[in-house]
Amino acid sequence: AEKLGCPNVVSRGDVVADCSYVGAGYGVPREDTIEAIRMFAELEGILLDPVYSGKGAAGLIDYCRKGNFKKGERVVFLHTGGSAALFGYDAVFAEGNQALMVD
Repeated sequence: AEKLGCPNVVSRGDVVADCSYVGAGYGVPREDTIEAIRMFAELEGILLDPVYSGKGAAGLIDYCRKGNFKKGERVVFLHTGGSAALFGYDAVFAEGNQALMVD
């Protein structure tokens, strides 16, 4: 926030780091990760990777579905890049294929 010219807008208490959506491990996408990747691509044209951003987006979507945010509340999702990694998972995104997905 400081680098963007708005210091003190975000406090440490505002930041949530939840590892509940990591799944079986590094580079192993869960079913909700694949859903999030598809949703962001189809609805927003944003490419996410199945290693980091896809898992984070799955968590964000789950938080929304659970009603964890109040109406009008601002939520920031940081896309950390890595969309190039998406192309190493062709088999996961093949229609009807469940390869590599672990819940």
